[in-house]
Amino acid sequence: MATAAQSGKTRDARQLRSDAALRAALIALIPRQPYDKITVRDIVAEAGVGYATFFRHYPSKDAMLDAIASEEIAEMMARTAPLLDPTDTRRSCRVLAEHVGGRRDVWSALLTGGAATHLREQFERLADEMPMSSFPSEWLPRELGIRFGVTATIEILGWWLRDRPDYPLEEVAELLDRLTIAPTVGALKRG
Repeated sequence: MATAAQSGKTRDARQLRSDAALRAALIALIPRQPYDKITVRDIVAEAGVGYATFFRHYPSKDAMLDAIASEEIAEMMARTAPLLDPTDTRRSCRVLAEHVGGRRDVWSALLTGGAATHLREQFERLADEMPMSSFPSEWLPRELGIRFGVTATIEILGWWLRDRPDYPLEEVAELLDRLTIAPTVGALKRG
């Protein structure tokens, strides 16, 4: 007979498996049909879990997508932000491209499957939470710098994943750096 602690661990493991299955299902569905046409029933059918299980994890499909996007962006920023040096922005761009390339299925779904608006909103929100010292420019309004950087980054990554999946990672990092990060970070740091 299982102890209370063992059954608690089993339940936690089951919840983790259900959540992972739901997330994987949404990521799998996004490339196949427009995001706004995907229903909770579609997600649970793809995941192989019960309808009520979905609502034990998320209040809505949008909340689930926001959670996925927030976690992906937070992980990406945790990897890249510490490396963001105005004298060497290429390094952080390479780490960003490696992260997205290494999680191509998730990022493809987020960027090219009709969920880019949700991703952009989450990305802007997390970027906005960065300390003010990250944006010391006197001439470039902080919110414009964030919006421009996020939009350009999303467009470049979306282009890579959607239109040119064979484009070399190093060259994607260079595009990100030369078109978005170096000019913006350099301008912000120059003030």
